[in-house]
Amino acid sequence: MKKKNIVYIFAIVTLFFSACEDLLDKAPPLQLDNNAVLSDYTLLTQATNAAYSPLYSANWYGRAHLVVPDLMGGNAKQSPRSSGRFQQTYNWNYTPGDNVGIWTTAYDVIARANNVLEYIDKLDESGVTQEMKDQLKGECLFLRALGHWDLVRQFAQPYTYSGGTTLGVPIIRKTEIAEPARATVKEVYEELIVPDLTDAMGYLADDPGRGTNRKAFATKNAAEAILAKVYLYMGSWQNAADHATNIINSSDYTMYTAANYTTVWSTENATETIFEIYGNATESNWPSWDEVGYIYEPTGYGDVCAANDLLNLFDPADVRGLMYKTDPQYAGYFWPNKFPGKAGNVRTNNIPVIRLSEMYLIRAEALLNGASVAGETALDDYNMIRTNRGLTAAGAVTLDDIYLERRLELCFEGNLMWDLSRTGRGLDRDNEDGKISGDVDISFPDYRWALPIPTVEMQANDNMEQNPEY
Repeated sequence: MKKKNIVYIFAIVTLFFSACEDLLDKAPPLQLDNNAVLSDYTLLTQATNAAYSPLYSANWYGRAHLVVPDLMGGNAKQSPRSSGRFQQTYNWNYTPGDNVGIWTTAYDVIARANNVLEYIDKLDESGVTQEMKDQLKGECLFLRALGHWDLVRQFAQPYTYSGGTTLGVPIIRKTEIAEPARATVKEVYEELIVPDLTDAMGYLADDPGRGTNRKAFATKNAAEAILAKVYLYMGSWQNAADHATNIINSSDYTMYTAANYTTVWSTENATETIFEIYGNATESNWPSWDEVGYIYEPTGYGDVCAANDLLNLFDPADVRGLMYKTDPQYAGYFWPNKFPGKAGNVRTNNIPVIRLSEMYLIRAEALLNGASVAGETALDDYNMIRTNRGLTAAGAVTLDDIYLERRLELCFEGNLMWDLSRTGRGLDRDNEDGKISGDVDISFPDYRWALPIPTVEMQANDNMEQNPEY
């Protein structure tokens, strides 16, 4: 008997609105029919809140979406404490049976967002203003775009390769059981991600008005910041520079400094944070022992530690070089400390998705690639990062300098693998010790920069096409 399509069992899974109690005014009902949801603003709000919850799953920002790009990109390696987790990731030998997690989780979020989008404009309820409906609509457009973008980054070649003509992922705008084919990378970016984020900016408020954890909800700035990064990945330099400039000029965020850099990572609503995933042990998608903080904790699982290749890049004056933990049992190994935990629990973290420092790095890269912003230079943006990390200002800057600075600033936040592929640089990684494998050279282009479509999806969807060579 044919299996149910993992991606498109939306009608079954997405009306079970489980979510973090901290993000909800009250706990949602276990199951709702569409007629109830579409006619009630409170339930639509709860459904929107529930759409955020899977972002914290271990399949996504709670662990894998951060660990995988840094392991595959060379910032991290398996530690001597490793129990075998991420073995295939580290050695670039993914098979179609290995990576179903983010596929199903991201499409779950997309389905939840689509449910709200389908009915929000039909809502006619006394006391519910257009602005209130617009906020929910904008949040769901943001989440739908984020889900598609994270999927297309992982399961497809970069937009900058072959003009985006290679296969991307299915575009899903309606929650239904179906077997859609993959759109091209160009179509996913230009027909869904960019339009959804652009539309979201028009609907979202500067403040979501949803409690104290305000940076865990989509805002106009969050949508624009992600859009700036999307344009960076597309090589649309002027658009990337313009949107990054808008965020920088908003004055809503301030840079971490050398004095406070090592202390901000357990802080909610930190000054550089534009959008983050809220972490709490009460959430239904809390990763618990599999949370990224425990994976990077030497006294926890500690499976993954920093690569010497990264550590050797830090200048002694660079405060970022202090962001590592040690374990006396394992001399010479260092574990990243960007996820120290909240309230003493290393397994509960707010996960930064995008920060102000990246806006400066995006604009600097765009300017060096031909964009123009009145009164701004790539060197000034580069030095904004350096001088706030304990380093002296540089006298000149190149693209290689920006690539290096992105690696140092954004390490362990889930970027390096895709920075390498979108810029066509490939990976040259040497084995750092004799007992842990890891000598891997992956040129670009190479089929392995796009991970395989999961086996369960291939078996369930007759219209699904596998990536080459898998």
